[in-house]
Amino acid sequence: MPADSSLAKLFREYGSRWEIEKVQRGTEWIAVQRDTGGDYVCIVAAHDLGALRYRIDEVECEEPEERELDR
Repeated sequence: MPADSSLAKLFREYGSRWEIEKVQRGTEWIAVQRDTGGDYVCIVAAHDLGALRYRIDEVECEEPEERELDR
């Protein structure tokens, strides 16, 4: 996982594509990405900011066809 897991950096890098927020119970952080065409919503959850960054990077590296197969 990347060493720099600051919230400000996450917003700078992903804020235009993801809604990021802290939640109170269970998982600490979530990020939501809505498809511009309205076909799907992608939700990523993690216990800390470093893990959230890692999971967002994984989702953004996937090919669109791979995401459709996971439905």
